Amino acid sequence: MDESGLIYGTNCLENDIQPQKEQLLFQYDPADVPSEMAGVMSSIKNLAEKMLFHWREFPIVLPASITDNDAEQTNAANGDANKEQPEKVTFRDVFIAPTFDELEEVARLPNGVQKKLNEKQLYCIWDNGEFEVDSIHFPGQTHKWHLSQLLQKGSKRSHETLLDDTALALRILLITARNRFHSHFFSLSEGIKSWARGLWKIFDIIIGMPSTTPGDLCGKLREEHMRYLVAELDIRQHSRKEFNRFCEYVKEKCKMLRTEKHKTADLRPPPIPYYYQTPQGLHIDLRLFNKDLINNCLPILSNIVDKESKSWHIQYRQKLVRELKAKGLSDKQINEEVNIAVMAEYLQRVYRAVLNNVELENLQHGIGQLLVAQAQSVLAMQKAVQKIQQKMVEHKDKLMEHLKVKYPVKSRIPAWKNEQLERFEEEFINQNLWSAHDIAVSLCEEQDLKQAVYFLRRDLNFIKEREPILRKELGKVKVPTRVFTFATKIWFPQHWLVVRQFRGDTEVVPTIIMNRVLSTGPAGKKEIDTYTVDKYMRRKTSTRYPMWRWWNYVHRTWAWMWNSMFFFLVVIPLFSPVSFRALFCVHPFKPDLELSQVDGVLYPKESYVVHTLISRLRLLWQNVHKSRADFEAAPHAGFLGKSFTRHLNRFWNFVLKGGFGSFLLVLVFPLLCIVTSGLSVFMALTAPVWMPVVTLLAHIGFFLVYDIDCPELSGNKILVLMEAILWHIVLQGCIQPVTALLFGVIICPLAAFFCLLFGTLRRAFRGLWDSVMFHTVIKSRGRIPASDGFIARRVAGPGLASNYFFQIKPEQSLAAIEAKLEFDELEAWKNNVLKVIEYPEEEYRKFVKQCFKPFSADICDDGVYKKLCSETTQYKTDLTNKVELRKRRLSTGLYPDLQRRIKLPEASLKKAIIQAATMLKEFYPYHVLRRLPISEQEFWEKQQLEVNDWKGLACKKLTEIFSKNFLVPLEETDNHFELKVEHLNFERYTDMLKYAEFHDDLDEITQMHIPAADVSIRPPFLDCGIFNPNQHLIPTARWDTPREKMCPWKKDHMPHVFDKLQIPLPIPHPASIALAIYNRENDQYPINFEDLYCQRIIKATKEVPYVDVGHLSSPELFELEPSTPDIGTFGEPINLLSHLAQQEASYFSDDNVGGVTGTSSPALDSNMTNSVQNSSVDEPDKDDAVEGHIVYEENERDSSCIIELREIANG
Repeated sequence: MDESGLIYGTNCLENDIQPQKEQLLFQYDPADVPSEMAGVMSSIKNLAEKMLFHWREFPIVLPASITDNDAEQTNAANGDANKEQPEKVTFRDVFIAPTFDELEEVARLPNGVQKKLNEKQLYCIWDNGEFEVDSIHFPGQTHKWHLSQLLQKGSKRSHETLLDDTALALRILLITARNRFHSHFFSLSEGIKSWARGLWKIFDIIIGMPSTTPGDLCGKLREEHMRYLVAELDIRQHSRKEFNRFCEYVKEKCKMLRTEKHKTADLRPPPIPYYYQTPQGLHIDLRLFNKDLINNCLPILSNIVDKESKSWHIQYRQKLVRELKAKGLSDKQINEEVNIAVMAEYLQRVYRAVLNNVELENLQHGIGQLLVAQAQSVLAMQKAVQKIQQKMVEHKDKLMEHLKVKYPVKSRIPAWKNEQLERFEEEFINQNLWSAHDIAVSLCEEQDLKQAVYFLRRDLNFIKEREPILRKELGKVKVPTRVFTFATKIWFPQHWLVVRQFRGDTEVVPTIIMNRVLSTGPAGKKEIDTYTVDKYMRRKTSTRYPMWRWWNYVHRTWAWMWNSMFFFLVVIPLFSPVSFRALFCVHPFKPDLELSQVDGVLYPKESYVVHTLISRLRLLWQNVHKSRADFEAAPHAGFLGKSFTRHLNRFWNFVLKGGFGSFLLVLVFPLLCIVTSGLSVFMALTAPVWMPVVTLLAHIGFFLVYDIDCPELSGNKILVLMEAILWHIVLQGCIQPVTALLFGVIICPLAAFFCLLFGTLRRAFRGLWDSVMFHTVIKSRGRIPASDGFIARRVAGPGLASNYFFQIKPEQSLAAIEAKLEFDELEAWKNNVLKVIEYPEEEYRKFVKQCFKPFSADICDDGVYKKLCSETTQYKTDLTNKVELRKRRLSTGLYPDLQRRIKLPEASLKKAIIQAATMLKEFYPYHVLRRLPISEQEFWEKQQLEVNDWKGLACKKLTEIFSKNFLVPLEETDNHFELKVEHLNFERYTDMLKYAEFHDDLDEITQMHIPAADVSIRPPFLDCGIFNPNQHLIPTARWDTPREKMCPWKKDHMPHVFDKLQIPLPIPHPASIALAIYNRENDQYPINFEDLYCQRIIKATKEVPYVDVGHLSSPELFELEPSTPDIGTFGEPINLLSHLAQQEASYFSDDNVGGVTGTSSPALDSNMTNSVQNSSVDEPDKDDAVEGHIVYEENERDSSCIIELREIANG
């Protein structure tokens, strides 16, 4: 050991360790070393022997055990050296779980005779078929035995069985029998409805019954709802200039883009006004609807929300728990109260942080107050909905309790209870239909949220007054479920319809036919104009009126007849390869025309040429001459030579190919043309005769095989006639009502009677059997059993339940703490000694590395180093063996199941914690902390405790020894057993508790470390979406689509809607509001919302970064920089729905209320020099074209018809 107290340069301060140091000796033969290296080798050897060493002796003396020496030292200090020493504590015997096998002792008397049942036990057997026996070793506990029903069931349990049998009989009468007369499945009423459906289906097959639908009623109501919320808003005076500038820009830009000669320009919309006012003068601030502004705020808000949720709520909630437990509240009430209080405190902290945040204030003045108001309004609406839902749940629970008390038999029928609950829900909803709005309005008024109150009242007025009227009015509008289109070919090309499309506008141009060759023209022209040609005349029918199938038959017959006549009278005789024209004409001809995209003129189609008889002969002989010329031009390289093969080639070309081919053409081709064209003409002339028959057969095939004209797109289309007759009329209309009537009148009453009779007889026989067995067997021969059997089985008692605990004494916990202290000291001491043992080996490796690493040399596991490693390993093994031996003596023998069950009462727990803290304070600094490789400050930081927080460290040690639940005090109501320890001396620990000083503030000093029992507190959390008015948090349930039921015999449970409060409210975007106000003020020259380019301008406006229009002086600022293609203004137009009474365009789109996040741009600085993000519009391409729903195809090329023009929005 050196002068500093360290062991030979190590960081170990173990005074008990006195190892004997000895230098290492290195031997080598100088004869094997070259003379030039002899000096170097000698120097290295001397240096190594001077620096390197090993432990010649390393005595391992473990630290003194505090559990062995304390008693001896105490007696010696008191002069009682000759006094008998107390028995040492064996820690493995401190915690020994008791055995619950006391059945033999419980069941037998001291003389070994089994105990008889007493009067109380016999009474319990008569009532419930079970009895209890008091435990001997566990006071207050009982063993419960359950008898087999073969011996005794009990009068109460037999009565419960009788009630169940009666409930089953009532269920058959009240539910099953009633449903056979009137229900949605297998009933008399359903049979009558099936007759009606079958007859309707037959009439629909024969003539076509009307089939209409109200359309997207929910979508229309949603659009009207959004419009009504902002119908009263007007522009504030200081924003009037910007409002006019924006509206004029939209109007002029739409007009400019529709101009034919104007080049497509980039969209650079000016900023829109976000400040509005109500007729009462209330200011409305809608800046949060700017996507760029809210996207810049969200990261800041996220940091605030995360920061404010840390480092305070644990202490705060523990304080609240203690205060509420002192008031005597239950755990459930404490959970509710503490969660509410913690969340309220958390919200106040978040609100203060948002209001005082400098980044938000620099981003936009006053934005913090607006964000807080938005969050408060959303939380108020959520709280209102939760209150109504909670109120409904509470009333349901009370109703169930009332039904069980008033109707003890009916309440056992699940179907009957569900019917009562449905009636209650309907009545509750009718009484609280607008309660959520009323509560939300009152909460917002308390917080002075005037803007939220205004929109909530508008929303409530719409739901109460406008929605029922609109629903009734819009429900009257019926649209056909299907529209059929029949296309007839236009015979003469000069009557074809040529349409020119230019930037979304369409124009019909004159049809011009040219005979010259199609010219390509300039490439730039094609990018501007697009031409299409329509060669068919289309007629439409629908399922709106009766007899629509016959109208389909007429139109189909007419279209098929004229199309077949065109095919047989024009196409085949005049334009086909086997036509009369191909027989008699000299030159080939081009029968088809194609449309030029350059000038919109019809030119002959070059790719389709029809050859005549003469042209075919000419081509044949041209091929013959070409073949002969190719043969003569080929070199003489054949096997037979050209003198011989020339004759064969002449025979093949002139005789077989030319002569025989010409013979076939002249003989067969005219006959084929005459026969084919003649038959085609005959078919065309007789088409009015046979085509109606073909169409009629097709219609018959529709309802016999597959119904193409089925009015319901999702309905059955296969064998519809068989479905109507066999399924609806025969099976459901005839067999079902007869069977249901038979079940309801005869089978169900008989089944109920037999169930009731069976239950009564079973109760009577059971009562007789129990009486006989009780008085003849149980009463006279009944004994307390000592083991389970088929007659009696133990169902409860000590050791059977899983939720029991063991109560220990504070002395036992202190013994475990003392063992833990010595264990920690031993572990720290072992780590230090290991460093000392390994020190010579580390120095050896360090020496070799420093000396020989430049020469790429390494240690060889041989010689002196091998001996050093073996010696180090032996010392480490000795150390480990001695330490493990001490650890085994300190082991308490606790296993996981026993650890989690050990607890202390509250008073004993507090005393144990205080004394454990005292023991840690006296022992840990010198015995453990000074031996650790880290500083004392780092140790406390690692434990997540304050410096010198010994009580906190004591709690941590106790949880390590036992479990986390050990700090939860043992309640009197807990099922627990005492964990007694015999033959062990705990006097020393008893003296510790006896002479320890416990202050009056015991609750205060332990408040940070003793948690509440069974109280689960949620950590505070806040979704940043509550600050964003564009993000839906709780969509209303009234737009939900019902799912298909899995069991058809179960009644559909329609969800009742009582929370018509959509969170947040579906307020439209300010751009749409501004244009709506403009149209209201300029009703003679309004802006067309349905225009394609108007919708794209509105979409581009939503992506423009927020600009404070008060700092802008000229509109030229908005033309500085073209937009980037990332804005995404190339989507399709928005789906628009109009009010039936007003017939004006709606200006709302789904993305106004959705949570769509656009590309965020940097925040504007104080100088407002950032350019406005723009959006560009190109020529409408195929994606922008008007789309339609393909319903029916009816022409020879199977081209689909478009029946419903809709413009669909992308966002």
